[in-house]
Amino acid sequence: MKTVFLIERSIDVFQTVKSYLREGSLPFASFQTPDEAVRSDEFPALVILFCSDGLQEIRDDIGIVKNHAAFSRVPRILILPFESSVTDEECRTLDVQAILSIPVQRLQFQTLVSKFLNRAPRRVFRILVSVQQEGSNLRYSGISIDFSESGMAFECVAEFQNGEHLLVSFVNPRNRNRFSLKAKVIRRTSTPAGSSIFYGVGFRQMSSDETRDLGQFISGGS
Repeated sequence: MKTVFLIERSIDVFQTVKSYLREGSLPFASFQTPDEAVRSDEFPALVILFCSDGLQEIRDDIGIVKNHAAFSRVPRILILPFESSVTDEECRTLDVQAILSIPVQRLQFQTLVSKFLNRAPRRVFRILVSVQQEGSNLRYSGISIDFSESGMAFECVAEFQNGEHLLVSFVNPRNRNRFSLKAKVIRRTSTPAGSSIFYGVGFRQMSSDETRDLGQFISGGS
């Protein structure tokens, strides 16, 4: 399993990014300094650095990471503090693959992580979804997070259990075609505020037409 290394320099964003990684079932390890990270026995697939508000300190921290043999080819995401005095333009001279700022936007972050970890093709897309337990006529509304050819993630206030069978419905806004797909709950995580739950589900018993249409939807086609 690919481990994401989090190097904390801005405490206020740390829990938020952790929750985004948990939504994607991605293992991570936390460190307080780059020196601590490079001394780890593990090897990262991605490094996320929460930096301080100083260009030279950012440059020094990135240098520690990129100059370590086991880290040199690992993608790096830099996260700047809220209203940082360091500009994106100044950071472009640094050897990082992406630059974000606090507050970190969930969809942008998850798209970048999927890209750098070479995860299966997925579409980060927020639309209204309808969810019901198999055999029940009671429907709940949720908001999608992302879609892949094997499943999807969504946010909902309803309580479902791991292993439970659901029916998930949503409309492709491009052509108005409706999907009604059988799914199974694989994971669930409470939101940081605790007002709703993030679910990850795997699709079941898909027909060849459903597989084709879903692939087109994920690629952004009609």
